[in-house]
Parts: sequence; C-alpha cells; structure tokens
Amino acid sequence: MSSYQQPLLNQQTAEQIGSAVASEASSRLGFLKKFREEKLSNLRPLGDFLDKDRIRFTTSFSEITKRWNYNLQHFGANYLLIIIGLSIYAVITNWWLLFTIAFIFGGFYVISRLNGPLNLGGMTVSPSSLYAGYAGASLILLLFSGATGAIFWIIGAAAIIILGHAALLEPGLEGEFGADSQV
Repeated sequence: MSSYQQPLLNQQTAEQIGSAVASEASSRLGFLKKFREEKLSNLRPLGDFLDKDRIRFTTSFSEITKRWNYNLQHFGANYLLIIIGLSIYAVITNWWLLFTIAFIFGGFYVISRLNGPLNLGGMTVSPSSLYAGYAGASLILLLFSGATGAIFWIIGAAAIIILGHAALLEPGLEGEFGADSQV
C-alpha cells in the first residue's frame, strides 16, 4: 500500500470549479443587492419608527385612515422588514415546514440539473413530467406541513402590528407640510 495518494482534483480544475461556483453564487444572489438598493433604500431610522412622543390614541376613523395613508407610505420599507421577520419566524418555528421548503427547493434544483429524460425502472420520464409530478407532491407536502396556517398567521400578525402602528403614530412635521403644499 502506497503512502502517497493521488488528489481527486488537480489545482487547475479545483480553481476552475471554485471560480464557477463563485460566479454562480454572485449571479444568483444579485437579487439581494437589487432588493436592498430598491426596497430598503427608504428604510426609516428606528428612532422615527418607534417615536413614543408621536403615539396618540384617536377614535375618529377618518383620522385613522389619514394616519394609515401617511404611515404606510412613509414606513413602507420598515413594514416590509416586519413581514420578512414574521415570515422567517414562522418558518423557523415549524420544523416540518422548514424541511418541506428545503425538500422542495432541493428537488427542483436536482430536476433542473438533469441532462435529458430520466430512466426509472425501464420508463423514460421527461423533465416536464418530473416538474409536474414534483409540483403536485410539493403541494401535498405543503398542506400537511401547515403552510396555509403559517401564511394566515403571517397575514394576521402583520396586519395587527402594521395597521396598529400606523393607526397610533401621528404623522411627523414633514407629513403636515406635505398636506399644506397640496392645498
């Protein structure tokens, strides 16, 4: 038995694979940079978002709708982060749902990497048939893993938090000046 073992990949092949993986990752994750530049550019400071001096209760529905109109536009990026945080929390706390989502993404990734039809037990299955069958199985898995409950929980929790915040927080001075400039 020889003490010297042949490496699985030579240096040049390993570098090519590494650069291919890096370029693939940067192209696939480019949407995060675009999302940050477009959606999160209007993120308001936490001091403005949680300004306790501007919290006022009102019983007038017309005043609440004015606050909703202003705050939903003004703090839209902050509210989007709340929805993303609630979504992450809902997925992480439901292990079956987390497993199902990973299984779905993994399966679709494997199907996308197939070169041509797949031979299973003497049958040839086309990639489009694999996608259709896997999509049907994925929907059944999502139903059993509680995805609908998680979606409705996210909608309800986000509505209570976001609409409650928007109804209680009075518009800032810039909102009052903006209303005067429209007259």
